[in-house]
Amino acid sequence: MSDDNDSSGIIGTIISVLILAAIWPYLLALLGIYIAYMVVLAILAWIAEHWVLTGLYVGGALGVYAIFYYRLIPKAWKRALMYFQPKPVFISLSGPSVQENVAEPPNLTERKFIPSTNLYCYWCTKKLGIKAWEKNSKYYCDECISKVSSEN
Repeated sequence: MSDDNDSSGIIGTIISVLILAAIWPYLLALLGIYIAYMVVLAILAWIAEHWVLTGLYVGGALGVYAIFYYRLIPKAWKRALMYFQPKPVFISLSGPSVQENVAEPPNLTERKFIPSTNLYCYWCTKKLGIKAWEKNSKYYCDECISKVSSEN
């Protein structure tokens, strides 16, 4: 009897399994590339068949992108609200009563006493309290104002 089984035994089987384990990721990658190629061909065939609908989809996507990129929605709201804002009303005030009721601004050069707590004395650099005095646009404490006044 002749044996038609041409296997090389257990060592040949182990080597075949190791070779298959080594090239298995490459076989899967080739299968994935082939499937992706078939999907791209199907998509291109559909686009060739429905080119008008594809153009509408692309145009709509570009329109939505333009709306958000150029911020057209807030600009449209500002433009719409601009028309609904009330118009300003101008009132002309004239006559003697207006001139009498206008308050004169205070003359700051005549002011001597400065009630402030964030000032420092120009002469001794002590922080001024509520008793601060101004002379020639400089601020002095109670002790230093008498020295500065006696010099001038």
